[in-house]
Amino acid sequence: MQDGELIYRFRKILDLMRDVGRRFLSDGWKEFELISPLFVQRFDYIYPNECTIIRNYTKEILSSKKYNSNDLRVIRDAMDVIVDGYEDKERKLHPPKPNKVFISHAEKDKKIVEKFVGLLNRIGLNSNTLFCSSIPGFKIKQGSGDIFDYLRSEFNNNNLFVIFMLSQNFYESVACLNEMGAAWVLQKQYQSILLPGFNFKDIEGAINSRDISFRLDDKYNRISAMGEFKDNIISFLQLNSVDSSAWDYYREQFFEEIDNI
Repeated sequence: MQDGELIYRFRKILDLMRDVGRRFLSDGWKEFELISPLFVQRFDYIYPNECTIIRNYTKEILSSKKYNSNDLRVIRDAMDVIVDGYEDKERKLHPPKPNKVFISHAEKDKKIVEKFVGLLNRIGLNSNTLFCSSIPGFKIKQGSGDIFDYLRSEFNNNNLFVIFMLSQNFYESVACLNEMGAAWVLQKQYQSILLPGFNFKDIEGAINSRDISFRLDDKYNRISAMGEFKDNIISFLQLNSVDSSAWDYYREQFFEEIDNI
C-alpha cells in the first residue's frame, strides 16, 4: 500500500469514528485494526514519538472496543504532525509544475493567433507563462533542439492550460491533432475557441463538443465569453487583475482587428 493511500484510509476511518461515535460497526473495527498498525509501522522510524502515542491509544481502543472524542483527538494530532512532515517532504522531492498557457493552432491561422497573443500579453502573460510556436517572443528559442522534443518537454514539465484555436486548418494539421491527443492523454485543462467561419458541429476528435467554448465571430455572446475566459486565465496564472476599462479597450480592439482579417 502506497503512503498516500495509507494516510487517506487512516484519516478516513478516524473521521468515520468521530462521526458515528458508539454506532461504529464491525467493518469499521476491522479497517481500524488493519490500518492503524500499518500506519505506525510505516512511519515509526521517522516519527517515533508520534507513532508511540498512536500505538498506545489504538491498542487501548482495540482492546476495549471503546473510545471517546479525546482519544481520537490525540491520535489525530499525532497523525497530523506525521502527515504535515510527509507532505512537506513530498513537495520538496516533487515540486509543483509551473503553470503555463499553451496555444495550439494551425500555422495558416497565424494572423488571428498573433492578435490573440497580443491581447493575452496586454493582460500580463509573457514568455514565461505563454507558449505559442509561431509568434516571436513566445515561440521556441533558437538552440532549443528538436521541436518535437521541446513540445514534449513543455507538456511534461509544465502544468499546462491548453487553448485550442479551432478551424478547418487546425483539423488539417497533423501537429495540431497530435497536440490535441497529448492534452487529452495527459488530462490537461483546456479551452476551445472557434475561429471565424468554424462552427460547433465541426468539432471532432478528443475535444468534447459539449465542453464550454465560444466562437470569435459570435458577436452576441463573445464579449461575455471572452470576459470569463480572461478571468480563468488570470486565476490559473495568479496574475494581477486587469482594470475593467483597459480590458474593454483591449478586447474591442482585438475584435475589430480579427473582424477585418
